[in-house]
Amino acid sequence: MRKPEHLSYSSLSLWYKDRDEFFIRYLSDTKAPRLPQENYMSIGSAFDAYAKSALHEAIFGRGVSPQFEFDAIFTDQVEEHNRDWAREHGRYVFDCYVHTGAYAELLAMLLNSREEPRFEFTVKGVIGDRVSFLGKPDCRFVHECGVHVILDWKVKGYCSKYGASPSKNYILCRDGYDAVKLCVGATKKNPEGKQSASHGKAHKNFKSYDHHGMTIHAGSMEYSNPEYADQLSIYGWLLGEKPGDENVVVCVDEIVSKYMGEGNNPLLRVAQHRARVQRDHQMQLLDRATVCWDAITSGHIFTDLSREDSNARCEVLAEVSSGLHSNGSSKEDWFAEVVRPQFAR
Repeated sequence: MRKPEHLSYSSLSLWYKDRDEFFIRYLSDTKAPRLPQENYMSIGSAFDAYAKSALHEAIFGRGVSPQFEFDAIFTDQVEEHNRDWAREHGRYVFDCYVHTGAYAELLAMLLNSREEPRFEFTVKGVIGDRVSFLGKPDCRFVHECGVHVILDWKVKGYCSKYGASPSKNYILCRDGYDAVKLCVGATKKNPEGKQSASHGKAHKNFKSYDHHGMTIHAGSMEYSNPEYADQLSIYGWLLGEKPGDENVVVCVDEIVSKYMGEGNNPLLRVAQHRARVQRDHQMQLLDRATVCWDAITSGHIFTDLSREDSNARCEVLAEVSSGLHSNGSSKEDWFAEVVRPQFAR
């Protein structure tokens, strides 16, 4: 059985959501093929490339760091089969983001940061006394008031016919489109080109709080979106913040979509979240990570089973993983992709 060098937010989440798939992906001696990137996954990566390259150039100048050029980030994050589609649609998402004013506001904060902002970097470290983690924060800076800030972008529902709604407690939500322009090209779903009901407003449950000079939500991020709280807490720890520290602010600019019919780009809104994470939630997260790491280290993977039954389950999954291994042909790759969800359970 292999042992991963580190955990990440996504792997820790998978451990608690689907232990079988975790074993196949990270622990089996025969490493199962990596599933191809879907287009809905690539849209966020493409937007990241546009946003980070634009911000880095605006702050540090063009050509200063080649690794932050658009093409460098884009080709690193977006798989080849998605690039034509993602380049076009990622640009559309970025343009909508700029239209809301969220980009200009973020740039102003970064220009006033007490330390140089950091983008698109990989951080490794030991959290607590033994859990090895790896993370790739979108952006880290120090607000002009001295508060440490971890920021992440999320693009939700872009390829879904059901769209997506913003997480609750946002500080401000704005449309990524202009009602006047939309009215010119009105659709059946939006014949009058109206702005959304949330445009220019805070969430109904948002409570303003002055945190050392930075306006945030008085409540904690885990009550708005526990996944955001977990991911950005881990990023903060890797960047040197002490687990349990409630002074760090986690920020998410959440880009949510509304389906507008086949062949049309979705309408986008940007909901801005600014909050802290409670100490208790952070410490529970660290405990969960420690339990996961200790199980991997001991080899007792299925902790709800006896050690003997856990080992037997691992042997079965190792055979499944071996069966999913492709010889590199398109036929084998297709077979592994189609049957994996069935065999992994």
